Amino acid sequence: MAAKGKATSTDRREGWLQEAEPISARDRKAVQTLLSALTPISDLRERPISLPFAVVFLSVVLNEPMGRYAKDLNMSRFAMFKYIRSIGDRGRHNAAGLGLVAIKPGPGYPVKTAVVLTDKGRAVAAQVFARLRGTRAHKKTE
Repeated sequence: MAAKGKATSTDRREGWLQEAEPISARDRKAVQTLLSALTPISDLRERPISLPFAVVFLSVVLNEPMGRYAKDLNMSRFAMFKYIRSIGDRGRHNAAGLGLVAIKPGPGYPVKTAVVLTDKGRAVAAQVFARLRGTRAHKKTE
């Protein structure tokens, strides 16, 4: 039994779920377009691809070949290397990567590397951009 003056557990739960404000049709369309644009990336394998992998891929697309990806995305260089390697030739535990990028020695600096899109990466990027523009590019990349 609840003590006098204290609310029971069901009383405390009332009102915890506030009525959500409906989003505008324009915002709904923007979210649908974004989700559609990410579909070519999520279709690369049977398991879902987490958002950081997609963000790193898109960052490489925007800043190829010599971006400061870790700094631009505010993550450690180790984490960035893990993501780039996974969207490249080798995933976790030496599993096959997605094959979207290749890591090459940088020009003039043996320590620096350049991250470049592969043909498959360019095809996926083209599909993403086509979906963002509202056109559908249904070509499957494998």
